[in-house]
Amino acid sequence: CQMYEREMAAYALVQGIDYVQEECPYSVRAKTIFYKEILNKLEAHSPGTKVQFYFNFVQAKERGDFAFAGDDQPEGPISTCRQCGQPTYADGLCSFCRLWEMAR
Repeated sequence: CQMYEREMAAYALVQGIDYVQEECPYSVRAKTIFYKEILNKLEAHSPGTKVQFYFNFVQAKERGDFAFAGDDQPEGPISTCRQCGQPTYADGLCSFCRLWEMAR
């Protein structure tokens, strides 16, 4: 998580490691893509911004400045979503795919 996406892709290419290059089909209007673009622009303007953001985030988490909804996630076997193939604690569909089905 401390490496840039480009660095990981270059490493995989040099080492002959296959990796998924396609974007998630459900990410078309995802806010995370918007945030990723903003972070990339910040990084282009001020190199090192992303890694500094990450380290400050980790430090804040370690200090207990905030908690995540996933912090109280029950431990158990992780299965695979039968629709998108992503890992999930749920049996059958992951929470995103369940939401997607309800929206249809």
